[in-house]
Amino acid sequence: MWRPGVDPYRPTMTLIDTSPARATGPDVTRISARCGLAFTVCQLTVMVFMAIFVLPHGGSPSDPALDRGRSVLDAAGTYRLGNYVFMLAGVLLLGFLGAVHVRLRQADPTGVLATVAVAAGTLLTLIWPLAGVLHDVALDTAQTGADVRLLGAWDAVAPYSLAFSALPRAFLLVAVAIGLRLAGGPRWLERSGLVIAALSVLGSATLVVGGFFPVLALSTLAYELWIGALAWHWLHEPRPARTASGRAEEG
Repeated sequence: MWRPGVDPYRPTMTLIDTSPARATGPDVTRISARCGLAFTVCQLTVMVFMAIFVLPHGGSPSDPALDRGRSVLDAAGTYRLGNYVFMLAGVLLLGFLGAVHVRLRQADPTGVLATVAVAAGTLLTLIWPLAGVLHDVALDTAQTGADVRLLGAWDAVAPYSLAFSALPRAFLLVAVAIGLRLAGGPRWLERSGLVIAALSVLGSATLVVGGFFPVLALSTLAYELWIGALAWHWLHEPRPARTASGRAEEG
């Protein structure tokens, strides 16, 4: 007797489908959103730490390059510690990208916004903290006997890396802002994200004209606060309840 076999072309569960077992496990999306809050807190803390304990060792930008290089080399251990903490704080953004992906897939089923945001966030996590790695390389080079004046000039790697990272940052902000609009999120959060994105693009001109650095610094601070506000909103937004079968029901 003929029996129908398994249709190899029928729809199957994909990685973006929700498994019923997921309802009884940890809420990984909320854990990811908490990484956004941790990112903001740690970034602001590191900024204060660097401004008080690390950067003063480098002297004033108006000092001769030789003097600045010697000052940085004398405080090499402090700079290495500051660079490491700085990189740890920046990598926290990777954990937040999971919540960004889930939320944007819910708002935009095509996955376009989620793809753009995750790609831009990944570049952000790489480019800006990479400045700390490059500065460590400069410290190693100076300690092996290279001209310390080069070490003084390497301070420019931080603002240049930050200016470059402002470009993918703008893509992340715009993608999330569009997702907030599609999901009916807070208008102030959406609009402020677009404003910060515009300031980020303008601040990236620091790569050409140093006079744009204040705009770059302001947009960076605003971006870090915005990420924290976004994570807070997602953590406190009413969520659909889940039934025993794992399907969402509006509570």
